[in-house]
Amino acid sequence: MVVVQVLSNASGADIHFPASMVHPKQKTGSGSVYYFTLDVLETDCHVLSKKRWKDCTARHLHEAVYGQCKAIFYINLPKRILYLPAYNCTVRPVSRRKIVRMCPDCPIPIRINSSEPGLSQAVSQSLEKINKEIAVGKKFYLFQITQAFFQWVFGPAYFVEYLVTEAPCTKSLPGSETCLQPPADFKPVGLCRGSLSKMNLDKHVSGTCEFFQTQPPSAPESHPPEHQDPPQLALPSTAAPLQEGPRGSVQLLPELVDENDEGDQEKKPFVAFPVHIDLMADPLGEVLHLPSRFMLDKEEMPIVLPFPEGPGSDECPGPAENSNPLILPP
Repeated sequence: MVVVQVLSNASGADIHFPASMVHPKQKTGSGSVYYFTLDVLETDCHVLSKKRWKDCTARHLHEAVYGQCKAIFYINLPKRILYLPAYNCTVRPVSRRKIVRMCPDCPIPIRINSSEPGLSQAVSQSLEKINKEIAVGKKFYLFQITQAFFQWVFGPAYFVEYLVTEAPCTKSLPGSETCLQPPADFKPVGLCRGSLSKMNLDKHVSGTCEFFQTQPPSAPESHPPEHQDPPQLALPSTAAPLQEGPRGSVQLLPELVDENDEGDQEKKPFVAFPVHIDLMADPLGEVLHLPSRFMLDKEEMPIVLPFPEGPGSDECPGPAENSNPLILPP
């Protein structure tokens, strides 16, 4: 499902996409416009890893982030065009209260900007272990904490996930090493996971990293050229304003509150995932001006309608890949 990979790359979200609803396609010239509604789950892959979504695994239930995306996708096989003009995603973490009911001993999330000493110790000590074991001729530095969890079994345990950057090191004297500070424009080079657990006087520290590709693959394999970031082309002076990239966003909402636990609070109707696409407002449709690299004639430009409401095709929704009610949209 090509739309899934393109949407994953465009949105910058580490999410897995089982299709929920596909509205009937709209034929426009030699191409077709599709309208997708997708139920999504966050995965353990960082978007910078550039992994295919099928090669990623959804997070454990106590870590789950789930939601819904809407996307408009244009396919023109004769012209070799696969294009995502618009998308919008809304996601939220699984209810912590319900997780505690099901699994009182499961790790619970803690704020990544928390001043809790155990969090900073887990990051610093796991990063120190990583630098000692795998950093050769360089040193890894913390770029950003992305997730943190706390658990108490036989003692406190912290689990952290963070991005790292790197800087080179040189040996000035035998047994001594001088490492530079990361440059001002440094970027993350990998995703690391660490843990720190204590029991009585014993302490256990772990740390592993997955590093991102620094060079593009030598062959694009089965990825169509439209998935790559092409050089910007000059627009003809007579052309209408063209949209040179997908328009969309990913919104993270707080977890849903169980109304049954809120005493006499009046129940009010709500939308669990308020996802909207406002690409086109005219109910009769508007011309979608594609990027100039596709070189479509004016009469071949697709017409896009406002995102349809109501049921989609007969084949959707398909079976959920994870049927746990805690992560299924209502």
